[in-house]
Amino acid sequence: MNERVGEVVSINPAKCRVRVRFYDQDSLISEELQVVVRGTLKNKDYWMPKVGEAVFCSFTAQNKGYVLGAVYSEGDPPPVISESKRHIEFEDGTILEYDSSDHTLSIECAGPINIVGNVTVSGDVLASGVSLKSHTHAETGGTTSPPNGGG
Repeated sequence: MNERVGEVVSINPAKCRVRVRFYDQDSLISEELQVVVRGTLKNKDYWMPKVGEAVFCSFTAQNKGYVLGAVYSEGDPPPVISESKRHIEFEDGTILEYDSSDHTLSIECAGPINIVGNVTVSGDVLASGVSLKSHTHAETGGTTSPPNGGG
């Protein structure tokens, strides 16, 4: 096996392949290299590195290459430094993060969140500081009024 770090210069999303420039070999540009993902059969995962991203590549004895993942650098440092967090950050600012130290899943979404299917919540739901469990409504004698502020 031969391992090298290079920079993505083009992507082929339909085939999950990229071309990589290797500066250690006079800026040689590879043939299309397969991007390794975590699942392709029943549990599928999809990820494409961006053009300009530094990637770690491995080549077989037959010179068949694979992109095993992206690598951080001084110019592109990790977005968080933590032993307990799994952090995914998208270019539009959306963030998915799980912190196993306090069992918190955080979602910061730049756009709408769409859920298809039933939703079950065990616990309270807070929306703009108003508790779904303990909010009150003004007495109207008919149709329920909007909730009172607070909770």
